[in-house]
Amino acid sequence: MKALLNVEEMLEDNLSEYVKELKSKLDLTQRALDKFRDEANRMSNDFEAYLSNPLSSFALIRHQQQDWHKWALFMEQRIGQEHIAFAHHMRSRLPTAVDLTEATRNIETLITFYQLHPKDLANGILLSHSQPDSALNSLDCYALGIFNYMKKEYSKAEVWFNISLTLYDKSDEDKYNVYDFSEKHIHKWLGVLLVRRREHSLGVWHLNQAKDILDYDDEMISLAIIKGHCSASFQRPTHLHCRYNYWMTPFLRIAPLKLEELSLDPLIVLYHKAIYNSEIETLLKRQEFNLISGKDNMDRTIHERVADMSGLNLDRSEVLSVINNDNNGHFQLQEDAPETTERPQDRIATVLFYLEDVELVGATIFPRLNLTIKPEKGTALLWHNLESCGSSHPKALYAACPVISSSKYVLTKQIYNLDQMFINPCQAHCTNS
Repeated sequence: MKALLNVEEMLEDNLSEYVKELKSKLDLTQRALDKFRDEANRMSNDFEAYLSNPLSSFALIRHQQQDWHKWALFMEQRIGQEHIAFAHHMRSRLPTAVDLTEATRNIETLITFYQLHPKDLANGILLSHSQPDSALNSLDCYALGIFNYMKKEYSKAEVWFNISLTLYDKSDEDKYNVYDFSEKHIHKWLGVLLVRRREHSLGVWHLNQAKDILDYDDEMISLAIIKGHCSASFQRPTHLHCRYNYWMTPFLRIAPLKLEELSLDPLIVLYHKAIYNSEIETLLKRQEFNLISGKDNMDRTIHERVADMSGLNLDRSEVLSVINNDNNGHFQLQEDAPETTERPQDRIATVLFYLEDVELVGATIFPRLNLTIKPEKGTALLWHNLESCGSSHPKALYAACPVISSSKYVLTKQIYNLDQMFINPCQAHCTNS
């Protein structure tokens, strides 16, 4: 252990020298900036007299033509390369993953043999002797929680994760960011652990605290999130609005549609009384489920209504399609945007007409937005799948909950992105990147 203390001291000295080099560059840059600003203020006080002087004009032009390029090169210079190389070199003298596993196992052996409480150990209390200097921090307890979780000692892991959550100090977040550790990581593992133990309600609560870092491709996490949201009641966002859409197309000025905002990023809206009962009856009576756009007057009418609702070009959009979900749903979270071999274009938007009321559950959910939408006959849900730059929107993941009784008929319309190049051109940067 003495050797480890020596290594720690060497690494701290190396980091200190690295900080000195960074500070030296920062101080030099700040002094230069102060001089530049003093000169700029002097120019601004009487810029006409300053610029009319040929010597001053020459100095300004030379400064901008030559000096700023040199400053750009100076800013690109990497600082402390030898200290970085030293830190990498010292990795061979640091404890290995095997050493950490052994040290963690020793802690668990002490707890078992002496019947110690993890909370006492975390506070530096060992066999009734308090040693505050040996207290564990949040990251230490988190590592002990991970160790026990991997051993499938879920009860022990839960204790350590809860202690880690209690000890988490937000004032240390700058340091924790370097370690790729945050409060959300603790919530994530607590949520996964509790879901695995079938404590879904509390587990989903913890997972929702960590929704920004969750891997929704993980089947267990995805299913737990879906179960939690499918069981939730529909609550409308209080900060958004209901109003009539009369501005999207000229036709809506004489026949506006009742619109309810559910999300602005991505755009998700619910249109009320968006399809007539007579249209629903006709759709449900049909035996075919793929309706070709423009096949008859009713299809063309619905097609034009979707164009009014979305304000998008539907010339080459997918055909209207009636789907019966009965007691099946999309148990995996999915996104409608990405192109596939069969569909060589991204979908910018999806429109979902609800053709029936559903007595029990059967909602459409957007977990990353905490949105649960109950199907109501005659309403139409419209959402955008892409960001302004054309990439898939990370919050547009959705799922359809299974129904318990009756069935759930919906009419869908998918709208392609490529046709919107003049209506909704892509921006250079994504807002959620």
